[in-house]
Amino acid sequence: MPEEAPAVQNWRLLIVACLLGLVVMVVYNLHINKVRRGLDVEMVAAYRYARDMNAGDKLDEDDLEQIKLPRQTAERIGKLLDKNDKAVFVEQSIRRNVSKSDFAMPEHFTHTKSQKSNYLLKGQVQITISVDSKKAPGRVLRIGDHVNIVGMLPMKAGTYKNYRIVEWLSVVAIGGQTDSGAGKMASASHGVRSYNSITVVIDRDVSLQWKNLETYLRGAPTIEICPSTHIPTKTTQGVISPELLSYTKQASGSSVGSGAAYDEEGY
Repeated sequence: MPEEAPAVQNWRLLIVACLLGLVVMVVYNLHINKVRRGLDVEMVAAYRYARDMNAGDKLDEDDLEQIKLPRQTAERIGKLLDKNDKAVFVEQSIRRNVSKSDFAMPEHFTHTKSQKSNYLLKGQVQITISVDSKKAPGRVLRIGDHVNIVGMLPMKAGTYKNYRIVEWLSVVAIGGQTDSGAGKMASASHGVRSYNSITVVIDRDVSLQWKNLETYLRGAPTIEICPSTHIPTKTTQGVISPELLSYTKQASGSSVGSGAAYDEEGY
């Protein structure tokens, strides 16, 4: 009988090891499921175009490929086509040229008044910004594009410097022309040849900062068209560049304009 004791002890160790292994496997699976559930909450469905499309083309089911993006990333890009929008816009005519892999957005399509929305989020407004018509990008700019605003601001000793003032603003009108809202493509959908203003969506607070800073500009600002596949950073999207906020503070106590005022610190 004494010879059997080590065998019994080994069996006990084997049973304990099996139980520990089972516990580890259960805990691991629970953790993996928890991580997956967390990712599902943070990820949202969106769509990219599966081919190049021209203004006037009708959207087919196969023209869209579904992707998943982190919610915060999707919100930074703007109003993206979702599952509900897809059902509405399939068979609709697209109102601007798009490239394969561009993010699909509701504002790319014509729609009836009952479907039409300005896609303004809480705290946003639309403002019109004067631009230099001689330096405007002409028909290249389309409604639904995102743009950066660039302008010359004063430095020391009366010198000026170009700054990228605010980035990633969504264009909703060009030279006063916008979507007709009646299922027809307005000329702005095809691009406007000449214009001296654009209308963009911007946060209310940033709108006031822009109006104050605008008094210091030398001439009308110019615009840069952002690539449609670009994903903006949260720190620069739709906000005045931090290095330029001093202009907005000074302007609150000054009504001079056209870049005539700046202080001895360099602004």
